[in-house]
Amino acid sequence: MDEMNQSMKQAERILKNTFGYTAFRSVQRDVVEAILGGGDAFVLMPTGGGKSMCYQIPSIVRKGTGIIVSPLISLMKDQVDALVRCGVDAAYYNSSLKVAEAADVLERLKAGRLDLLYVAPERLLSATFTKILHDIDLALFAIDEAHCVSQWGHDFRPEYEKLGRLREEFPGVPILALTATADEHTRKDILQCLRIEAANQFVSSFDRPNIRYLVAEKRKPMRQLIDFLDDWKGESGIIYCMSRKRVEEVAVHLQRQGIRAAAYHAGMPGRRRDQVQDDFLHDRIRVIVATIAFGMGVDKPNVRYVVHHDIPKSVESYYQETGRAGRDGMESEALLLYSSGDVNLVRRLIDNVESKEQKRIEIHKLNSMIGFSEALTCRRRVLLGYFGEQLKQPCGNCDICLDPPETYDAIKPALLAIECIRELEENYSKGYVIDVLRGSNAARIIERGHDKLKSYGAGTDMTADEWTSILRQLVHQGYCNPDISHRSALKLTDEVAKLEKRNHLMLAHFHQGVHRGLKRPAVNRADPVFVELSDLRREMAEKEGVAPHVLMNDATLAEMSKQRPQSLDDLSAIDGMGQKKVQTYGDSFLKLLLQHGAVDEAGQAAAAAAEKTQKLRVSGPPPNDAQMFTWQLYKGGEDREGIAAQQGISDETVLKHFVALVKAGYDINVREVLGEEFDEVTAAVEAADEYTSLSDIKRSMDTPVSNETFRLVLAWREAAGIT
Repeated sequence: MDEMNQSMKQAERILKNTFGYTAFRSVQRDVVEAILGGGDAFVLMPTGGGKSMCYQIPSIVRKGTGIIVSPLISLMKDQVDALVRCGVDAAYYNSSLKVAEAADVLERLKAGRLDLLYVAPERLLSATFTKILHDIDLALFAIDEAHCVSQWGHDFRPEYEKLGRLREEFPGVPILALTATADEHTRKDILQCLRIEAANQFVSSFDRPNIRYLVAEKRKPMRQLIDFLDDWKGESGIIYCMSRKRVEEVAVHLQRQGIRAAAYHAGMPGRRRDQVQDDFLHDRIRVIVATIAFGMGVDKPNVRYVVHHDIPKSVESYYQETGRAGRDGMESEALLLYSSGDVNLVRRLIDNVESKEQKRIEIHKLNSMIGFSEALTCRRRVLLGYFGEQLKQPCGNCDICLDPPETYDAIKPALLAIECIRELEENYSKGYVIDVLRGSNAARIIERGHDKLKSYGAGTDMTADEWTSILRQLVHQGYCNPDISHRSALKLTDEVAKLEKRNHLMLAHFHQGVHRGLKRPAVNRADPVFVELSDLRREMAEKEGVAPHVLMNDATLAEMSKQRPQSLDDLSAIDGMGQKKVQTYGDSFLKLLLQHGAVDEAGQAAAAAAEKTQKLRVSGPPPNDAQMFTWQLYKGGEDREGIAAQQGISDETVLKHFVALVKAGYDINVREVLGEEFDEVTAAVEAADEYTSLSDIKRSMDTPVSNETFRLVLAWREAAGIT
C-alpha cells in the first residue's frame, strides 16, 4: 500500500510539474492507479476527455518504456512533439523515419532512455521488433483507438486483430485498451480479441457538453453552409461529404466566398493530402471539406465545428466525427443537414455489401442514425442512449431543446406499444411490432398466431409513421432498446415499471419529414487579448516548425486571457502550463499580458452580461453618420415621426436608416416600429413557397406596404437567423 501511495504521489507531481494540471479529470486517477498496480484496463472516454494521460503518466512512473500502439503516423508525431515540449523522453518508430533516425530511436529504446514509444501495430508485431521488446523493461502496452480491434466496430483494421498475441508473449506487462467510440457489443469484442477479459473497465460519460448538436432539413445546402460558417469566421472546422465529387464542389464554392478551404479525399495524391492536412493543423487553411478519409488521428484541439453535409452511415461514425470538434473543451457545434434522398443513397450502398450478417448490422446502424436525425426529443439524450447511457433531463444545448416541438400526453399509445412488445416476448423489431398493432394480415403474423394477441389491431387509429415516431421516442427516453445481436428486437428496460406507476408521458407530435430550420444562440466570440495570445503562439510555433496547438491549446490561452497572470508564478497556475513550458515560453507570454494589466473585475462582469445578449447576424457595412444619428435618436426614445422631424427627413428615409442599422447588427425592435405591418409581412413571407420571388410575395399581400417596410422585415429576419 505504501508503495502504491508513493507511486500515486509521483503521478500527481508529474501531472502538475510536467503537464501543468492541478487535478486528474473524470476516471483518470482510477485508471492510472490500476495500471500502476500492474493490472490491465479498458478505458472508454470521449474525445477530449484526457485518454492520453491515462497511459502517459503510468509510462513515466513505471519502470521501463511504455509502448503506445497508434494507427496513424500524423497522430504519433503530434503527440511526441507535444510530449517533448513538456520535457518527456518520447519518440515514434514508423515508416516516416529515415534509416539513421530509426536506428537512433531503437538505440534509445534498447538503452532504456525512452519513457514512451509510439509505434504502428504492424511494426510492433514484426519479429525483429518483438525480439527487442523481450530484451528490455516494459512499463505497459497502450492500444489507442482500440475499437479498430473489433469487427463490430465502425473502423475495423485486420492488423489490430493480431494484437491479442501481446498477452501471450508479454504476460506480466499491463495492457491498456482505449477508445472514444464503442457500444456494448464492441466493448466485449475488444476485451476478447485482446485477451484481457478480466481487465478493469472504466467507462466515462459519452457526453461532450461543450458541443451543441444541431440538425436541419437540407434545403439549400450551399446557402445553409455559408450562413452557418458566418458565425464561425476565422475558426477551424471540418465539413464531411459522402462523395469525392461533392467534396470538390463544396470546397470550390467556399473558396469563391473568400473562405480558406481545401478538399481532402482518398482520390487525391498522397503528397497533396499531407500538405492539406499540414496546412489545416498549422491554421494556414481554416476549413477542410472531406470524406471520412480525413480525421482519425488528427490531433487539432481547436476545431470549433463539424458539419455533415450528408448523413453518416452510423451513430458511431457521427459521434466520432463530431467528436473532432471542441477537444479543448471550448464551445463548439455539430450540424447535420438531413434529407431522405441521402438516406436512400446510403441504403443503396449497403445493398452492395455481400455478407448478409454485415449487411444486417449496417442496416441496423443506419436505422439508428435515421432515428437520431428524425428525433423529436433531446438530441443528446438520443445520442447517449444509443451507447447505453441515460440522460435524465434534456440537455438545453441542442436544436430540439432550443426550439422544442409541440408535445402531448401519449401515455395510452405508449402503454399499448409496451404491452405489444411484452406479448411478443421481446423477440421482434420495431417494424413487426407496428404491423401487429395495426392489424396486418401478413402471412408471418398469421402463421405465428400473433393475430390472436390482445394488442393485435389495437392501434389501427394511427398510421405506421405515427407508431414509428412513438416507438423511437420510447427508445430515446430509455423505455426500450433494440438488440443488435437479436435482429434489432425491442427489449424493455426497468424504466417501464416507473412509467406504469406514473401513468403519464409527454411525447412530441409527429410531423411528416424533418421540417426544421437552424435555431441557435449567437454570441460574441471576439476577445482581443485572446487573439493577441493566439498570434504570439502562432509565431512561436512557426519558428519551431510545429502546429500551434502543440505548444498549448486554446483552452490554456483562454484561461490566460481571462485571468491575466502578472508573474511567472501566476502563469504556472494556468492549466496546461507545466514547468518546462513556463521556462520556455513564459517570459514571452508574460510580456504581452503585462501590457494589458490585471483583470478589471467590473469590466469582466459587464462583458459577461453582454455575452448573454443575443447578437444579430451582421450582413452589411457599418452605419454612416446620418444612420448613427437615427440610432441615437431611436435609443433616446424617439419614434419614427420624431426621428424624421428632428432630422428633416422623410419617413421612408428613416426606414432606410433602420434597414442599414439592422444589417449592421444594431438591435431595432422592428415589430414595435412597424406595428401590424410587421405581422402582415411576416405572415405573407412564411406562407409563401420557398421558390416564390420576393416581389411576387409583396404583390400577393391583401394590404399594400411600402418597399422599405418590406425590406426592413426581411433585414430583421436575416439578422435574427430566420430563413
